[in-house]
Amino acid sequence: MTARRRATGRLPGWPAESEPSSSAEPLTLDRILEAALRIADAEGLDALSMRRLGSELGAGATSLYWHVRNKDELLDLLVDRVIGEMLAEIEPADGWRAQMGAAARTARRVLVRHRHLAPVFGSRPTFGPNALQAIELVVGQLRAAGFDDLTASLGANAVITWASGYAVFEARDPLGPNASEEERTAYAAAIAETFARLPPERFPNTVSMLPLMSEITADSQFESALGWLLDGLELTLPRGGRGETGATPRG
Repeated sequence: MTARRRATGRLPGWPAESEPSSSAEPLTLDRILEAALRIADAEGLDALSMRRLGSELGAGATSLYWHVRNKDELLDLLVDRVIGEMLAEIEPADGWRAQMGAAARTARRVLVRHRHLAPVFGSRPTFGPNALQAIELVVGQLRAAGFDDLTASLGANAVITWASGYAVFEARDPLGPNASEEERTAYAAAIAETFARLPPERFPNTVSMLPLMSEITADSQFESALGWLLDGLELTLPRGGRGETGATPRG
């Protein structure tokens, strides 16, 4: 029975059953995903191929295909692995607003950490075991606070989609994560200079942003919009709903 046949019918992000390995260090799915994430983080998705992954692990293609049938499935599994990192890093917080805020900030932080994988989140389904556990966590927090089922589902989706989408744009930073402070200052100055040269009669709203450019940091943009989302969500909480639900342990 081939790996491809055994994989039929699985949801994206769910691992295949592993074939036993006879090597001194067993080739496990966990080892494969660790190596794949290491390559993607350091060199980007273009560098990540099944051949390169096999070389990194000292394994042949046949061994890899017992665990992962192709690069598409590898990306599905990596997405779910990154969601697992988010779940592990969400700190317990008091009250549904604090809990949702913690989930949103963690999603942003982890996705920016894996900046080359961040855009994949918007292009692939996320139905793996960690993704399902994340849904249980964030929707459950809102249901426990007194939101009805539909609002809890839509609210959780809105907050996490905002955080993930913001991280995708943030991860596409043209300077990259290792840029120096001098490089970032020069880049910001170049943008400000471009804005300053715009004819105000054609771009009055864009030009009006110029005095704010030194104040609008990535963090302030994120926190402002997150607060507005949570404010709007709170308005839908039925009277008598529990605005504070106590700390939620990590999933």
